[in-house]
Amino acid sequence: MDKKNCHIALAKNLDEELTHSRSLLTILKEESTISHKEADKLLSISEKKNTLLNKLEQLNTNRNSLIQTFGFNPDHQGMESCIAWCDHSRQLINKWTSFRQLVSECRSINQLNGSIMDSSLRTVKQALAILYGQQLNENTYNANGHEQNGSLGRSIAKA
Repeated sequence: MDKKNCHIALAKNLDEELTHSRSLLTILKEESTISHKEADKLLSISEKKNTLLNKLEQLNTNRNSLIQTFGFNPDHQGMESCIAWCDHSRQLINKWTSFRQLVSECRSINQLNGSIMDSSLRTVKQALAILYGQQLNENTYNANGHEQNGSLGRSIAKA
């Protein structure tokens, strides 16, 4: 394969990666606006995210295989070397830069969403522990490897 075929194949792959990354970013932003009380919406968002992440993983594998075909390592350095080799119009480097920025933004929003979800989960666990009269344990198992029963007394539900 020559430089032109390399350019065409990489451009096609990067276009798909950009499309799916933009979709992922939209979903992540939507996720950040949904209350933890809207479980059905969160489940739907989670399924959409997983579908997009699987597609992006497949495209990443395709891109790595493609650049290996042209003799470059399947890593960041190899991708940039391949682009430098076949991209005289600078279209690929612009797409690659946009894609990397999108991925970085997706990662940041996903981490923030995860932190919010973890905080909400801790709050719910604390409320349930109080309601059921249990001690909130971060450790699920004791030193012997058995589940811990953190009961502090009677459950509010039984009182």
